[in-house]
Amino acid sequence: MPPTDRPTGNVLIVGAGPTGLLLAGDLAAAGIGCTVLERRPEETTNLTRAFAVHARTLEMLDARGVAEELVATGTRVGRLRLLGSTALDLSRLPGRFPYVLVTPQYETERVLRERALSAGAQIVHGAEAVGLRQDAAGVDVDVRDAGGGTRTLRASYVVGADGVRSTVREALGLPFPGRAAVRSVMLADVRLDRAPADVLSVGAVGDAFAFLAPFGDGWYRVIAWNRRRQAPDSEPVDMDELREVARRALGTDLGMGEPRWTSRFHSDERQVPRYRVGRAFLAGDAAHVHSPAGGQGMNTGMQDAANLGWKLAAELRGWAPSWLLDSYHEERHPVGRLVLRRSGALLRFALAEPRSLRAARAAAAYAATHVPPVARRIAGAVSGIDLAYPAPRGSHPLTGRRAPDVPLAGDPGRLYELLADGRFVLVVAANDPAVTYLAAKRWAGRVHCAPAGGATRTTALVRPDGYIAWATDETAPDRRAAAIRDALSQWCGRPADRPAHEPRPSQTVVPGEDGTGKGTGR
Repeated sequence: MPPTDRPTGNVLIVGAGPTGLLLAGDLAAAGIGCTVLERRPEETTNLTRAFAVHARTLEMLDARGVAEELVATGTRVGRLRLLGSTALDLSRLPGRFPYVLVTPQYETERVLRERALSAGAQIVHGAEAVGLRQDAAGVDVDVRDAGGGTRTLRASYVVGADGVRSTVREALGLPFPGRAAVRSVMLADVRLDRAPADVLSVGAVGDAFAFLAPFGDGWYRVIAWNRRRQAPDSEPVDMDELREVARRALGTDLGMGEPRWTSRFHSDERQVPRYRVGRAFLAGDAAHVHSPAGGQGMNTGMQDAANLGWKLAAELRGWAPSWLLDSYHEERHPVGRLVLRRSGALLRFALAEPRSLRAARAAAAYAATHVPPVARRIAGAVSGIDLAYPAPRGSHPLTGRRAPDVPLAGDPGRLYELLADGRFVLVVAANDPAVTYLAAKRWAGRVHCAPAGGATRTTALVRPDGYIAWATDETAPDRRAAAIRDALSQWCGRPADRPAHEPRPSQTVVPGEDGTGKGTGR
């Protein structure tokens, strides 16, 4: 059957954290039937795991129309303090978000949940996935409700976004190899007698590490580690010990009061070998976990979801290229591996014990913040701005890279506003006749045609997740038009409409460069 733009199935998402909620919103906005299963009851909580929303994640939220709402809940940090007096300058990052946003994870979840529900997604609380089976046509997921009853739900695809103890991953029989990065980490939510000098406070002295982040309501999250005492996760947190560790690592405990909540945990470095098994996918902590250093966990999971959502929608609408769903693993697995290695190295660097290593750490931290090329690379890596996907040999240098939020002629006035409905965007020079002829008609509903707001010689096809699928600097009208047609066929499937009067591809009439419609046969 020819490709259509009508959904041919539905998706079950297991887990209503940031990863699952962003994916649910993307699918629902694309018109795909989507249900999120969450074992936790529906209730407001002040517990949170993550505080940092990095620049690239904010750009993705901007493309979904919710970045400004989230930014209003937190604090913008343009200089991210590392260790001691060194700080990473984020203010020179390209784009609209040259900072890291510090806001508790529950605010991110709230914004994403409201978007998903308003788009039509269903979120079912008190529903725990306990098993799954799949066949060539779909997936059956066994679900246990809060009362202990079990039912089976059928879907075209299932996505496990259910965390480090993922039921979906276990049901698929996938290993989760790795090791513990650090043990016996203490957590506490406290009030302070004195506010810290910085929004985020971090310090390490080899045998002690401490980190403070604000909730924004007078409470602070304290994360601390004590090399001298490695208690099991089940042991309660001793506040006297926590204060003493903070004084060693930060120089002060800032008058920590009694906690409203404490916990102890260990941080693992693990990654599943495959992100896709048939009709089942893994995303977020279900696919990869790593140290909290650099605040990468939640951001990496949300970017997994942004990569997967439009690909599932294209498949369920019947026009995805045959290789598209496999590209999720091919693109995101290397990213997860890279984040795991970087965050692990940063953690071990911070916890270095010998005096010689601590001196080397201080020297490297100085270079990272005072040598401009090094500082730019580190800022780009931490923020996610420099993330790129593999490109075929001989591709344009922009292929696979993040698309900047370029100005566009007309309304809306910039690229990321136009990405809001989940379509590709073909950005070309103003008055390029190939745009109307090739994209606006033959791939209607899948591609926006957008003249750039300024002078440009580059034609670029931007994916729905804000990465450049293809680009060319070709200026000859016939060759540029042919290249555009080939790129759209590769990424957007066969044309949705091939009118009877249209010439055969081998005899396509290409509009002339002067825009008159006259051209040469090809």
